[in-house]
Amino acid sequence: MAVVVFDAKGFLEAYPKFAPGGKPLLTDGQLEQAFEVACLLLDNTDASPVPYDPEKGILKRRTLLWLIVCHLATLALWPTGQSGPVASATEGSVSTSFSVPTTTGKAFWNATPCGQTYWQAIQPYLAGGRYFAVKHYHPWG
Repeated sequence: MAVVVFDAKGFLEAYPKFAPGGKPLLTDGQLEQAFEVACLLLDNTDASPVPYDPEKGILKRRTLLWLIVCHLATLALWPTGQSGPVASATEGSVSTSFSVPTTTGKAFWNATPCGQTYWQAIQPYLAGGRYFAVKHYHPWG
């Protein structure tokens, strides 16, 4: 297997919402940094359980990494001071509250549509195997 190398142009083509009218909202450097963080969250080495072999058309790890970059880029574009998704807003006397995740895992990924997609797509790689607490396991009982 191979290691995913980030392609900012390809990412922006896949996620045009980050380049409305052809003008990117984030620089290539900011997207590269988001990709580096994504690699901290999902192993991007040959030892990764998520396959990536572009010669054979297997692009699962790239897809998952790009979903993480999309999630992080969306968070980066939130207004200064916004610490989570808007939970409620009031117009008279202007009041806004945010839903800040207090736990890691699913709550963090639910903050954006890309994060929600990533969370669902990564599930097969998070589920562990079966543990049988007997010395001699037989599959039929």
